[in-house]
Formats: sequence, structure tokens, C-alpha cells
Amino acid sequence: MAKKKAATAVNKSEEIRKYRDAHKTARPKDIVDGLKAAGVEVSPALVSNVLGAKKKRVKKRVSAKPGPKAKASAAGGESVKVDALIEAAGFAAKVGGVDKAQSILKTLGRLK
Repeated sequence: MAKKKAATAVNKSEEIRKYRDAHKTARPKDIVDGLKAAGVEVSPALVSNVLGAKKKRVKKRVSAKPGPKAKASAAGGESVKVDALIEAAGFAAKVGGVDKAQSILKTLGRLK
């Protein structure tokens, strides 16, 4: 079973904060010495943790933004006529290959 705290138990963290408010330039060792004189036993590590917690900020978690939607492709349900494929092959041959044709069409798409 856990021990019950005495009714007069001291909240060490609160005592550290009160001492720091009263002595703005006090360092952790000074706070430990000052509280020891007042009858409160604390460690320098506890003082640093309590005072450091004031400085920390709670960061909100940023949700991921949805990426761009996928574009419909020829295989995505659109039917491509054979005549259009033959014309596209002729265009690709005329401009110097499929990669060059794709580059030209991409540029054309940006112009619209």
C-alpha cells in the first residue's frame, strides 16, 4: 500500500517556484541553500527540472497535408482510339522521341 502524505506535507515544486519569484537571479544551488534554511530539502536537479519546465513549450503536432490527387491515365478508364495512338507515334517520331514529345506536351499543359 502507498503511504499517505502528511497533512502538512510541503509541495517542493511550489516552494521552488515561490523562492524563484522572490529571488529572480537565484541559481539552482542558491535556491537549494535558501530552501534548506527554510526547512525544505530539495536537490539541485529537482530545482533545474522545475525551473526548466517553465521554459518548455508544448508543440502542436502538425498533421500531414494531403498530397496531390492522382491524375486519370489512359489505363484509368479512358479508352484510347488506335487512330489517336498512331498520330501520337507520328508526333513523337517527328519531334525526336517519346521523352521529347512528353516534354512538349507538359509545357503545352502549363500554358493553358
